[in-house]
Amino acid sequence: MAVPSSVPLAADGRRLYEAGSWTRALEAFERADSDTPLPGSDLMLTAFSAYLLGREDRSIDLFGRAFRDFLGTDDAAAAARAAFWLSFAHDTRGDRAHAEAWGRRLAGIVDDSRLGAERALLLSGLGHRSLASSDPADTRRALELSREAIALARPAGDTDTEVFSRLSAGWALLRLGSTGEGLAELDEAMATVTSGEVNTPIVNGVAYCSVISASLRSEDLARAREWTATATDWCAQHPDLVPFRGQCLVHRSQVKMLDGDWSGALEEAARAVQRLLPADTGLAGYQLGEIHRLTGRFADAEDAYRLANSAGRRPEPGLMLLRLAQGRADAAAVSARRLSLELTRRSERAEFLPAYVEVMAAVGDIDAARAGAAEIAAIAERAGPSGGPAAALSRARVLTAEGTVCCAAGEAAQAVRSLRDASLAWHDLGMPYPEARVRVTLGRCYAALGDDEAAALEVDAAREAFQRLGAQPDLAALPDADRGWRRAPSPMPLTEREVEVVRLVAAGLTNRAIAKELVLSEKTVARHLANIYAKLGIASRSAATAYAYDHSLV
Repeated sequence: MAVPSSVPLAADGRRLYEAGSWTRALEAFERADSDTPLPGSDLMLTAFSAYLLGREDRSIDLFGRAFRDFLGTDDAAAAARAAFWLSFAHDTRGDRAHAEAWGRRLAGIVDDSRLGAERALLLSGLGHRSLASSDPADTRRALELSREAIALARPAGDTDTEVFSRLSAGWALLRLGSTGEGLAELDEAMATVTSGEVNTPIVNGVAYCSVISASLRSEDLARAREWTATATDWCAQHPDLVPFRGQCLVHRSQVKMLDGDWSGALEEAARAVQRLLPADTGLAGYQLGEIHRLTGRFADAEDAYRLANSAGRRPEPGLMLLRLAQGRADAAAVSARRLSLELTRRSERAEFLPAYVEVMAAVGDIDAARAGAAEIAAIAERAGPSGGPAAALSRARVLTAEGTVCCAAGEAAQAVRSLRDASLAWHDLGMPYPEARVRVTLGRCYAALGDDEAAALEVDAAREAFQRLGAQPDLAALPDADRGWRRAPSPMPLTEREVEVVRLVAAGLTNRAIAKELVLSEKTVARHLANIYAKLGIASRSAATAYAYDHSLV
């Protein structure tokens, strides 16, 4: 009897799948399926291959066919697993209704057939869905369900379900405030992943995404970088894989941005915006706005923040800092004061306060800036032990805020002590941008103390960093390289007309509008601005605005 041509093709598909060659595996399976319909077991491998290659719609169709085949052969255990993966695939696409429907189908099969090991799948799925709620009671329920699933999956050797459940348990613990215990649970899951014990490669991608996200949430930057590097290495071994999707791309963008790879961060964030559904683009849009703001693409930043806001992600503090960079310090201050009253949750305030201090210092509201810095210090103190994973980042923020306030208050000697330590703290964290920003402020304080040589060294170091990063607005705000920081020969080195120009710049007027207001030509206004920049040792409208507020000109 002749062997059907689909038999060797299906065998090739299984071999290629096990070898991690999923493109070729999918091709082999589909050729076999076109000759003779594949059985459920091969349809599952075909579906996994399609999913790994980013073809989610195709994978859902294949999982559905496998499910029906298993029902037709009375294989309830296999049907339950197909239902689990159908729920998973819909959930990752943001299709909650279909995901819950397949979760209920899974529950019915498990209950009707009195399945034991597959109950872990059911509990794991229920635990994951409970995490979608912000209610602490649901979070505790998620932890209970996930731990029960682990207890069933582990003796059954179901490492896939055990890993999924440990990820959910870890996240539940993080949300409940047990950071150390939560990270330990995630480490357990990753030990299984990195030792090659999982059965389905999809689990690897989910686990890497989850642990990177959790590390960022916990502000454990070393852990986030380590797992990002490990995930990148794993992906490099499978060049046809589409491993990071949606929010995972945003997390990779955030890690790249911290490390100073802004072009890579922009690429990941833009890809996330393209791949996510419109309703889920909040975080990606905000991240895109941050990169555009820092690189000087202000119009693009506006659009990205607007996208984030439309998708339910507050555009601040990024939008507030954009206004400051645009020279609209008054608008930034209005937003800062409003948000200071509006934001109440500790996580919200922890993100907002460093920007608040920067804006309040820029407009000369020293009391408000000092209060913000004190709150940053209080949050850091409540966050946990000084040796915890987030301690170094908290310390850098506290020192930066304290130094910024002292510098704005004219307390240069005191500011230098905090800023010097802040610069070293950011350097040790491997975060070049905040380090460079601190160096600029440190340089300004050295100049105020009369040490122009030390000031020039700090500015030169900051300039090099800004150039590497592509931080154009920060570069434009620096004094000329051959001049360094110029100390004003008197408290008010400007002429009366120059003071008028500075006031109107601080009010947000363009050169044309200033010319109309003062009955001058635009060319004359431009010349006044050039003289102002030279006298004050500045190079941008935003710096002139800051000067105006610092010296009570507005």
